[in-house]
Amino acid sequence: MNILSQDRKDGYMKLEIESDADLWHLKHVIEERDTLRMNDQRTTIEGGEKTRARITLEVEKVNYEGDRLRATGEITEAPEDVQRGYHTFNLEQGVTFEVWKENWKEYQLDRVREAADTESYEILVCMIDKEGADMTIITETGIQGLSEVASGHSGKMYRSESGEDEFYGEIISILKEHTDVDRIILAGPGFEKENLKNAIEDDHPGLAEHVMVEDASTTGTPGVQEVIKRGAIKRVLQQSRIADEVEAVEELLEHINRDDGKAEYGLEPVKNAVEMGAVEMLLINDVLVHQQEDMMERVEQMNGEVQIVHEDHDAGKKLSALGGIAAILRYRIE
Repeated sequence: MNILSQDRKDGYMKLEIESDADLWHLKHVIEERDTLRMNDQRTTIEGGEKTRARITLEVEKVNYEGDRLRATGEITEAPEDVQRGYHTFNLEQGVTFEVWKENWKEYQLDRVREAADTESYEILVCMIDKEGADMTIITETGIQGLSEVASGHSGKMYRSESGEDEFYGEIISILKEHTDVDRIILAGPGFEKENLKNAIEDDHPGLAEHVMVEDASTTGTPGVQEVIKRGAIKRVLQQSRIADEVEAVEELLEHINRDDGKAEYGLEPVKNAVEMGAVEMLLINDVLVHQQEDMMERVEQMNGEVQIVHEDHDAGKKLSALGGIAAILRYRIE
C-alpha cells in the first residue's frame, strides 16, 4: 500500500492499493461511517448511460472478497448529472482512493503503516520424505495448499531412462513453474530434502538460486507449521504477519502450559485483566475485532500491544479454540 498523502488533523488519508495483501489490512481499517472518495462509474440522470465521476459516499457496509473489498454506502457528493442513492466502491489492486475518519484508532494506523512498510511476499514450502511431497504457498495474506506428489515407491528411489529420478523430476517441474516466488523452502525428515536440493543444483542451477533447506520432523500441515515455528518463514518474510501471529500464540501457549499465571483466555477473564491494566499483549481473532474495539483501545491506552490473529492458519485456529481472545500478562493476577 502506498500512502500518497495524509492529514492527521482532518483524519484524512489518500491511499493506493498495490496488492491483494493490502486489502487484508484494509479489511480492518475501513468501517461504518467512514467517508470514502474515488473516481468510479455511475449512471447519468439523463440517458441512463455510465460515466466516470468523482464520487463521495458514507460507508454503511464492507465486504472482503479476497481480491477486492466492497464498500457500500449512500452518496454524499457527486456531479449534478449523475444519479444519487447508494453506491458500491470496489477497492482492488491499482485503485487510488481517499478516506476520512472521525477517529483513527491506533491499531488501524498500525495496519496502514504495516501495509505501507512491508512488501508482499510469496514463499513456496515443499515438504518431502520418501513417501511423497506436498507443496504449500505462504503469502502475507495466508497459507494455501498447492500440489501433492506421491513417490509411488515406499523408501526406494528409481531412475527413469532420461537419468533423472521421476519423483524428483515431477517435483522440479512444479517448482520451475513458481520461480517468481521470493523463496522455495525444502523441508522434512531424513535426507530427501538434501537429495532433492542436490538434484536441482546438478541440473537446474537457475532454480537452485531460489532454494533453501530447513529441518522438520514431519511433513504435511504439521511440518509447515514446524517450519514457521523454527523461524524459517520469519527470516524470509521478515515482518510477515503470519510469523508474528504464530510467535505470539506460541508465547501465549507456553505461559498456559507452564501455568505461571502470565496468561488469560476467554472474554471475561481477559476483560478483567484489561481493566486491571495487567495486559502486556492482547491476542484477538480477526473476526472479533469490530466487537471488541473498546477493549483494544483500552489496552493501547495502557501501553499494551494488540496482536490480531487470523483464523486462516494453525495458530489462529488454536486461539479460536481458546475463545478467540487471550492475553499475555505483565504480572500474575489473583
